[in-house]
Amino acid sequence: MSKILYRWIWVLAIGVVGCSESAEDLQIVGPDLPEGPGRAYPISTVSFPSNDGVAVSALFGTAQDGESLPVVILLHDLGGNKSDWLNNTDTYVALLERGYAALAIDMRGHGQTPLPDDRQVLELTDLEQSFLDVHAALSWLESQAEVDVSRIGVVGSGSGGNVAYVSLGRFPEQIKTGVSLSPGLWGASSLEPLVTGVGLEPFGPRSILFMAGDQDQIQTGDTILSYADFARSLEEQTAEPKDLRVFPDSADHGFALLDNVAEAQDLFFLWLEENL
Repeated sequence: MSKILYRWIWVLAIGVVGCSESAEDLQIVGPDLPEGPGRAYPISTVSFPSNDGVAVSALFGTAQDGESLPVVILLHDLGGNKSDWLNNTDTYVALLERGYAALAIDMRGHGQTPLPDDRQVLELTDLEQSFLDVHAALSWLESQAEVDVSRIGVVGSGSGGNVAYVSLGRFPEQIKTGVSLSPGLWGASSLEPLVTGVGLEPFGPRSILFMAGDQDQIQTGDTILSYADFARSLEEQTAEPKDLRVFPDSADHGFALLDNVAEAQDLFFLWLEENL
């Protein structure tokens, strides 16, 4: 994948000859740098309310002069935030390069999105209700002229992959497709799978690409928790179209798969091209 790195380097050297105050004696010099071929994309911080009163913060970006663009909602991992998609992976810019709009959100209790009722401690119920933040994003996108609301996808990294799965199951009429990267979340003591849409009605996940590395694991005591196995369990409950790809010898997690596994990146964009 091509990379675009935007760096503005300002090197100003102001020389004063003698004691003259004439403007002609002031020189501004800098390195003789070639002009790059890069493009600048407008990315803005936006905010919108969820149904339960949470102000969701997000980063919205489009290709310049874009109209009726397909859009991808990006969901970070547990403990992460919306800026991870810009600072820790090339995925956000790669989406813009390919003509998608991108909306990376801070899910409740992360980044600049607070918890309900001004609570300070993240609870399991907050993770289970994070699909409401995705619903808030869907509602906000309906007011954006640049976006084709019939072509909305959702992509989640790590536990964000769980939320992507739940969101697709809860809002199948509004989200056309999605990608779940290394989904997995377990109870600390019970080790039971968490945030899988249990109890939600109606619930019908479909059109999801699952990806995980076969060495992406957590060992707790004598038990090994596998993200690949977690992805398999979600894939079994997903309606067509669907796909599951487990990459041998890879311990890459979440969006790191897209940056480090060439096949994963190719599959990711092919899936969006064919299903969004």
